[in-house]
Amino acid sequence: MFEVDLCTRELRKNGVLLKLQGQPFQILATLLEHPGEMVTREQLRQNLWREDTFVDFDNSVNAAVNRLREAIGDSADNPRFIQTLPRRGYRFIAPIEMLEHEVASSISDLPSREVVERRVQSPLPSRHWIALTAFPVLVVAVGFYLWRYENPHPPTALPIRSIAVLPLENLTGDPSQEYFSDGMTDALITDLAGIKALRVISRTSTTRYKGTRESLPQIARELHVDAVMEGAVIRSGDRVRIDAQLVEAASDRHLWSGSYERPLDDVLELQAEVARAVVHEVRVQVAPQEEAILTDTQPVNKDAYDDYLRGRFLWNKRTETGTKQSIVYFENALKKYPNYPQALSGLSDAYALLGFYGTIPPQQAYPHARAAARDALRVNQNLAEAHVSLADTSLWFDWNWQEAEDEFKRALALNPNYDTAYRKYSNLLIARRRTDEALALAREASELDPVSPTLATHLGWILFLSRQPEQAIEHLRNTIELEPQYARAHRDLAVVLAYQGHFPEAVREARKALDLSEPTPIMLEALGYAYAKAGQTTDLQQVIRELKQQRIRRYVSPFYIAVLYAAGGDKDRAFHWLETAYQERSPQLAWLQVYPPLDELRSDSRFQALIGRVELGRADNRQLKR
Repeated sequence: MFEVDLCTRELRKNGVLLKLQGQPFQILATLLEHPGEMVTREQLRQNLWREDTFVDFDNSVNAAVNRLREAIGDSADNPRFIQTLPRRGYRFIAPIEMLEHEVASSISDLPSREVVERRVQSPLPSRHWIALTAFPVLVVAVGFYLWRYENPHPPTALPIRSIAVLPLENLTGDPSQEYFSDGMTDALITDLAGIKALRVISRTSTTRYKGTRESLPQIARELHVDAVMEGAVIRSGDRVRIDAQLVEAASDRHLWSGSYERPLDDVLELQAEVARAVVHEVRVQVAPQEEAILTDTQPVNKDAYDDYLRGRFLWNKRTETGTKQSIVYFENALKKYPNYPQALSGLSDAYALLGFYGTIPPQQAYPHARAAARDALRVNQNLAEAHVSLADTSLWFDWNWQEAEDEFKRALALNPNYDTAYRKYSNLLIARRRTDEALALAREASELDPVSPTLATHLGWILFLSRQPEQAIEHLRNTIELEPQYARAHRDLAVVLAYQGHFPEAVREARKALDLSEPTPIMLEALGYAYAKAGQTTDLQQVIRELKQQRIRRYVSPFYIAVLYAAGGDKDRAFHWLETAYQERSPQLAWLQVYPPLDELRSDSRFQALIGRVELGRADNRQLKR
C-alpha cells in the first residue's frame, strides 16, 4: 500500500516513509488530481515552474518522472500507475476509492507552500481522502486537502542567503561510481562557496543526508539554511549529466530546476554552469572576481579527472590506508595531465595528513606537500584549496607563521565559505596565543558545518588550548552525545579530563577512543596521559613501551613520548624526546607555547630555550629547503 499526503508532502509504502520530494512529488500530485485523464507536458510546465524560471524542461520532466517511477516501483514499458502518452503527456491509470478525512476550512489554515505551488483546481470532491486500487493486492491511499484559491499569485520570495547542497544521487545503478557523484557534489559546493554573499554548508554536514528519508524543510532546519539543492548525476560513456533543483526551505517551494549535459572533458564547465544558474536564481550580489572564477574554466583530461575524483574520495575517508591510496590516484592524474592544479592540491593535502599524524616522517612528507601546493598555485593562483595546503605546511613544518597567515587569508578571500580554512587558521592563531581570534574562527567553521563531529571536536580542543578546560569538557561531552562513535572526541575529552583531575573518567574515555579506532600514537598519548595523571605508573610505562616499539616499524612523533614522560614527572627524558622531536621537525611543536599537558616543564630554562628555537624555526628550515 502506498499513501500520499499532499499537505505534509509525504509518500509512504506500507507505512514506511519514502524519499520523494520536489518535482517528482509535484508531478505525482498533479497526476492524482486528474485520475484517468491525460496531463499534458505543457500542464506540467505551468504547474511546476514559474514563468521566469530558467529550466531545460524536457530533460527535467523526464528525469523527474523516472525518479517518481523508481520510488513507486513502476515501469514505462509495463505501467501499473503512470502511463506515458508519447510526446503528449502522462496519465495516472489506477482507479480511485474515497476515504473520509477532515480538511482545512479556509485557505488561511493551509501551509503557505500549498498556496504557492498548487495552481490547478482539483476535479475531485473536497473534504475526502482518496484510495486508489490498482490491483487486487495493491492499494494506494492518497490524502488531499482540496480548496479554492483566494489568491492565485505567489507571494514574494524570501531572500536566499544560505544554501545546502545535498549529495547528488548516483543514477548509474553502479555502487562503484559513488566516488563520481560525491566528487561532483564537492565541486558544486566549492563553486558556490566562492560567493561571499552566500553561506554554503560544508560537504561533511550534507554528506550525512545521503539516502536520508528526512524532508527538505527538516534538513534545512537542522542546517539553518534558506534553501536546499538536490539532484542526481549520471555518467554514460564520455558524457555526464546533472539534474538539479533548488527548493526554498521555509515553504518547500520549488525555485529552480535544470538538466545539464556535457562531454566529460568539459565537466568543469558543467559544474560551473550549474553553480551560475543557482547564483542567478537566488539573486545574491556577485563580485567581478567571483564571477570570473565561475566563468574561467578549462577543459580537463577526462581520465585525469576520474583519477582525481577517486583520489579525493579516498582522501576524504581520513584513514591511513585511504590517504596512501589517494596519493597513487593523484599521481596517476598528474601523469595524464601534468599541470592539473586540483590534483596537485590533493597530493599536497595527502602528504600533509600523513606527515601530521606520523604515518611517514615529517621531513619526508612535508617537502612533498609544500612542492605540490606551490606547483598548484603556479598554475592557478585562485585555487583556495592550494593556498590552505601551503599554509598548512608553513604552520606545522616550516614554522613560518607569517607565510601561513598570509596564505590562510588569501584562501578565505577566494572562498569565504571554506570551513577547512577557518579550522586550520584557528590552529595557527591559537599557537600564536591569539585566543579570541582562534575561538572566533573555530566557531565560524562549526557554523559552516553545523553537524560535523570533526569541527565540533575541534572547537572543544581550541577551548582547551585557550585555557578553558571546563567549557571544553562540556562541549566535548555534547559532541559525544550527538555522535557517540566518533573516536577523536573521546580522545580529546580524555586529555582534558585528565588535566582537570577527573582520572577514572579520563581513563574510560581514552580506552573508548581506542576501542573505536586503532592504537595510533595520538590515541595512545591520551591513554598514557590519563594513566600518568592518575598515578598508574605501571600502565603508563606500558604505553610508552608500546610507542617505542611502534617507532621501530613506523614513524611515531617523539612529541607524544615527551608528553608522557613529562606527565609522569621524568623531566630529563621528556626534554630528551622534545629535542628529538625538534630535530625531526615534529609538527606538534607548533603548539609548544599553549599545550597544557606540558605545563610541568614550563618553568625549566630548557623549555624556554626550546620555544626560542622553534620561534626561529624558519632559519633552520631554509637549510632544509636547500
